[in-house]
Amino acid sequence: MDVLETRELRYFLAVAEELHFGRAAERLGMAQPPLSRAIQRLERRLGVSLLTRNRRGVALTGAGEMLLYEGRAALDAITAAARRARRAGGADDPRGPRNRLVLAVKAAASHELLHKLLDAYAAEPDAAEIDVLPSGTCEQEEMLRDGRADVALMHKPFNSLTGFDSEELMTEGQIAILPAGHPLAARKTLSLADVSDIPDLPLARWSRDGVYPPGPGPEIHDQTQLAQLIALGRTVAVFPDSARRSGCTVPTAY
Repeated sequence: MDVLETRELRYFLAVAEELHFGRAAERLGMAQPPLSRAIQRLERRLGVSLLTRNRRGVALTGAGEMLLYEGRAALDAITAAARRARRAGGADDPRGPRNRLVLAVKAAASHELLHKLLDAYAAEPDAAEIDVLPSGTCEQEEMLRDGRADVALMHKPFNSLTGFDSEELMTEGQIAILPAGHPLAARKTLSLADVSDIPDLPLARWSRDGVYPPGPGPEIHDQTQLAQLIALGRTVAVFPDSARRSGCTVPTAY
C-alpha cells in the first residue's frame, strides 16, 4: 500500500496542480474518465481521500496537499536520476561519456566570480569538464532538483538552499532596478522598504516551484519580459549587486 507508481503519481500531480480533471487530462494527453478512475484507485490503495469533488470544482484535502508536496520532490528525484545516468553514460552527448559537470548560473550575474571559479577549478588535477548552463532568475534550484544541473551558483534569499549541500562563496549587496527617469533612480541609496512601497510600481514576482508569491506585482517569466515591464514603468525589481553589469540605472538597496 505504501508503494506509489510513477505513472499514477504523475496523474495525481496533474490533477492537483490544475484542480480540474478536464485540464489535467488534456495536459496528460488522455481521456478524462480513465484519469478519474486512476485517482480513485490511488485513493483506495492509500486509504485516504486526496481530493474533494463538488459542483464548484476540485480541492485538495490535507492528505492531497502532502502528496502534492512530497510527490513533486519524488518525481524530480526520479527525473534527476535518469538525466544524470544518461549524462554519465554520454547518451546526451555525441562525443560519448566524459567526466563532466553541468553548472547552472543566472545569466548576467556573478560574472567575475564565475571566471575565478572556473579558472581555479581547471587548474586542479583530473578536473571534470564544466558545462556552463545559463538560467533565468530562481531557475537554478529547479535545475538542480530535476537533474539538468549538478551544481549551481545561487543567491540567498532569492534561491532556496533547502535540501542542498552549500558553501558561502561571497557576500554582496542588492540593487534596485527602476524605470529610467523615475525620481528614486536619482538617489544613491534606497532601503528595501522604499522599494517595497512605491505607488503604482509594485515589485515583480518570480515563480518558485511553479508558484508565484502573493502581491500586486506582475508575474515574471524571464529577464527580457522583466526589462520591458520596468522600462514601461509597470514594475521594479531587486537583484544581487552583480547585476550592475546589465547597464541599468541601479541605486543601491540596503
